[in-house]
Amino acid sequence: MLGCGVVAAIAAENDEPQSKAGGRTKKVEKPVNFVPAVADSFVGDWQGQGSTVAQVLKIGGGKYQANLLSSFDTENNVLAVLQGSAAAESITFAGENCSATLKNGHFTGIHAEKKFDLQRINRVSPTQGAAPPRGAVILFDGKSLDAWAKKNGKDWLAEDGPARWKLVEGGAVEVVPETDCIITHQKFGDCKAHVEFRTLGTPSNSGVFLQDRYEVNINETYGHLDQGPNAGLDNCTEGVKPRLRPCFPPLAWQTLDIEFRAPRFDANGKKTENARMTVVFNGVKVFERQELSVPHGAASRLGEAPTGPLMLQEHGMPVQFRNIWLLETAIK
Repeated sequence: MLGCGVVAAIAAENDEPQSKAGGRTKKVEKPVNFVPAVADSFVGDWQGQGSTVAQVLKIGGGKYQANLLSSFDTENNVLAVLQGSAAAESITFAGENCSATLKNGHFTGIHAEKKFDLQRINRVSPTQGAAPPRGAVILFDGKSLDAWAKKNGKDWLAEDGPARWKLVEGGAVEVVPETDCIITHQKFGDCKAHVEFRTLGTPSNSGVFLQDRYEVNINETYGHLDQGPNAGLDNCTEGVKPRLRPCFPPLAWQTLDIEFRAPRFDANGKKTENARMTVVFNGVKVFERQELSVPHGAASRLGEAPTGPLMLQEHGMPVQFRNIWLLETAIK
């Protein structure tokens, strides 16, 4: 799934757009206009006394958007959406029945005749830095990519030499655009997986694929209420979206904790039960035992199976990962 603000979409192998020229089919490739994120004291989560909280994001052209919320990470929590422009180290916001100012580390205003005074906070996922339990398979500990290989183009289940992503400071690995996705040497069925990631700019598009087939997507849509949130199961559900949006701002580390129940097959290889997945994103459960359909899109060519590798997606944009482990365990 493509993240927000795509100026020019990449025609990566995963999407495979094509055109015909001279009677032959030719892949159409367009570069991604990736804009790196920079530290911004305005952008992020804001909280203070009372029930009102806010998310502030940059929307381009020197403009910012502020979402006033009744609380973080709950349904139907949007109170107002404000917009404003930065000037003289401050932002003056305006919206329907609401006005606010962000200056000197305080986000102050009035909504529905109630005043608010918020300060910027850095929220941290309760599972950030989670240690692998006994018996877990350590897939990435910040030191090497020995557990991984480059996938072989369209043959997602085949290896094509060592992984070509780069190790970076802080014990992370960063996607190198145009080097293909990476897959684990080992194959897994039922499991619990922990993955930490952070987006580095806009657009961002990646994903964690269980069994190389069922995607938990990663994008950059912090505060964009009209765009798909992180942790969607877009390639293996039909119209089912996360009801909550517990995204952190770009450059913040985020967590995915996944329980995956593989599809079941009888002695003749006929599928008897669909796969299921529970997804906890930044400590918030966004799917619980969600039944998964047969993967569509590029993953559909793989069919379904009792086991498969874990895959991290390269889609033309840098994204960082760290602290990846997986515990093989029966899931009911």
